[in-house]
Amino acid sequence: MINKGIVTQVEGDLLTIVFERHEACGDCHACMHGSTDCSKHTVKLRGKAEVGDEVVVEMDASQVMTASAAAYLVPFAGMIAGLALGWQLGPVLPSLNRELVAAFTAVLGTTAAYCVMRVLDPKLAKGRWEQRIVSVKKPDPEQK
Repeated sequence: MINKGIVTQVEGDLLTIVFERHEACGDCHACMHGSTDCSKHTVKLRGKAEVGDEVVVEMDASQVMTASAAAYLVPFAGMIAGLALGWQLGPVLPSLNRELVAAFTAVLGTTAAYCVMRVLDPKLAKGRWEQRIVSVKKPDPEQK
């Protein structure tokens, strides 16, 4: 997967790059955590460039699919595990509605899996799932 972006900030070798939203993104707004203004997406990568430079960033397509699968399947597995646990706890807690207990533990399982993903994300992002800068192009001074 190849993206083109513009460097907006440089701090040593850490670049802040702004990308235009892909057409394939649709209207999910996940990139901006629920914001309705997700036309731009910002990442920080290590590299050498100056503010205003256009950079081409690449991530292996198979790794994009693996990362996406993990991002969806881990919380889903947490939900299913929580649902199963709650259903098993139903007879142990006869004063509570079995479906309500199962729904509550499903939410807890999903939340726990999401928290695990948030903790593991920085570690997993390094290496094979890390985006890399392929090229840097200076802006054309005649284009304004």
